[in-house]
Amino acid sequence: MARPVEYDLVDVLDKAMEIFCKKGFESVSMADLVAHTGLNRRTMYSLFKDKDGLYKDALENYYSKMACKQFSALKNNRGKKGIEVFFAPFCFSCESKGCLYTNTIMEKEFVNSDAFNKVKDFYNDIRLQLEVNLTQAAEDGNFTGDVKAMALTLITIVQGLGLYGKFNQSGDDSNAIIKNVLSMIR
Repeated sequence: MARPVEYDLVDVLDKAMEIFCKKGFESVSMADLVAHTGLNRRTMYSLFKDKDGLYKDALENYYSKMACKQFSALKNNRGKKGIEVFFAPFCFSCESKGCLYTNTIMEKEFVNSDAFNKVKDFYNDIRLQLEVNLTQAAEDGNFTGDVKAMALTLITIVQGLGLYGKFNQSGDDSNAIIKNVLSMIR
């Protein structure tokens, strides 16, 4: 008779996502993952094959819980409103652990190419959608600048917020940054 499953896969992926956000891919060992997720090594390797496999699944988890929602908010709200809604979750707090996608970009040489390309494609999709929203904002009379240049600026700020939020937990600071960013769209 088979032993019953003694783990919650969603919880395991949440914990893996948490430690990868906090420490980055390269700094996390399998021993760290075993300790942080509560899985034993055998189950870890059985479920994910290796650290790369767990990282890939943690990225998928991050997408479904966080990144997908922000992308949808941008896409589902027209023009400047979409950009405002998109930036709202970037508020720093003492719970800020950084951004798993920003970590992946920063650790390009350590993560496998599939993981890197998934994140690169996501940021490219965000940039293209920002261009759509900025074009809509221009049509609505809310933006008069260079759409492509502003989209590139905004995606750079998104990545910077993901990094800066790792050590600055001031909600007032993030609100000031976001307010300033949104004031550039005029």
